[in-house]
Amino acid sequence: MALSAPRETALKVLHDVDANGAYLNLSLEKALAEAKMDQRDSALCTGIVMGVVKNRLYIDHIIGCLSSVKLKKLSVWILNILRMGVYCLKFTDKIPPSATVNECVKLSRRYGHDRAAGYVNAVLRKAAESGDFLENLRGDELLSVKYSMPLWLVEKWKREQPNHEKLIAAMNEEPQTCCRLNCGELPPEFVRNEITPYAAIYTGKGGVTHSEAYKQGLVTVQDPASQLAVLALDIKPGMRVLDLCAAPGGKSVFAAYLGGEVTACDLYEHKITLINSAAERLGVKLTALVNDACVYNPDFEGSFDRVLADVPCSGLGILRRKPDIKWAKTEGDSGDLAEIQQTILDNAAKYLVTDGRLVYSTCTISRAENEGISKWFLKKHPDFVPAPLNVGPEPGTARIQLRPDIHGTDGFFMAAFVKERG
Repeated sequence: MALSAPRETALKVLHDVDANGAYLNLSLEKALAEAKMDQRDSALCTGIVMGVVKNRLYIDHIIGCLSSVKLKKLSVWILNILRMGVYCLKFTDKIPPSATVNECVKLSRRYGHDRAAGYVNAVLRKAAESGDFLENLRGDELLSVKYSMPLWLVEKWKREQPNHEKLIAAMNEEPQTCCRLNCGELPPEFVRNEITPYAAIYTGKGGVTHSEAYKQGLVTVQDPASQLAVLALDIKPGMRVLDLCAAPGGKSVFAAYLGGEVTACDLYEHKITLINSAAERLGVKLTALVNDACVYNPDFEGSFDRVLADVPCSGLGILRRKPDIKWAKTEGDSGDLAEIQQTILDNAAKYLVTDGRLVYSTCTISRAENEGISKWFLKKHPDFVPAPLNVGPEPGTARIQLRPDIHGTDGFFMAAFVKERG
């Protein structure tokens, strides 16, 4: 009884994430490399994995409404087979329901037993004939289930963000493949994105890495929000630029492309390899060093015209791309992050020359991590003043909060400060 390679591979990735705490993107990348499927099957596998993780709360709600067995009593294998089946039945229209049920039953026999296969068959057949199971939900609970967003996060964004429902909905949408141009002309299969002069959206078939423009180093994958963080540095050719948390190197490479003499740092040697590889592929020069941003480096004291502190954060702005983040985070995680962010900024402040410019950025939508840390920094460092960001959708402001529903970018924050005296 042959199993569908993309579905079995997807199941193994989902099991690895749930049972072993694996990172979704790394587990998926490894599984696809080992499976050696063609582009079509790889796309099907990726679509199922990402769809299940992105919509997990809603999917589990549907299973809970149909199952005679509580979800917590199911094996991880069988639960994820059900999740895959419900995802394909409820969130896609390209796979016939009968094929979905049959493939999931076969997987249940391989990773469970005959009784489990009968149970999966019964639940999925009911799911194929049922409605959306949202009729009894109201308010925040409805938003949480409908968009598979943890309730604490729905409540947080309701408190902090205007038009929070649009934000929540956008966080569950498929993001466009955005790139940065590494050339003067717009290559075929790309259209301009107006957020930055360098941004372009890939419109071709298959992954962008298969395109000739990517293979030739004419483009690199980078969200416009990430590009703005570099443009906010206001780099002039020959300026000494420090990127404190640089891996995998997209911002450092862009800073070098703009003419900066870039020192790119990160905590681990293998990440330095990633930075060097990115620079080599796009034909720019920089210096990459192992350096802990949380530890003061006296060699950097007063040495840089520009410093980028793209700090570790909750990552709540990139849920479209990394949906597993929303299941890994809790509302109480911000305390440790704030300490790390403040330590990095304290060190960054010492590395600038007088009149030097510091950009603080995160890929999150969280007042505590964004506005809160920015206000803390200005209070702690009276020798710095807010600096206007002459880039992006609101040029002239000292802080920018980008949102996928408003700007079409990742959720991203940046603030700029200038050192007035040494």
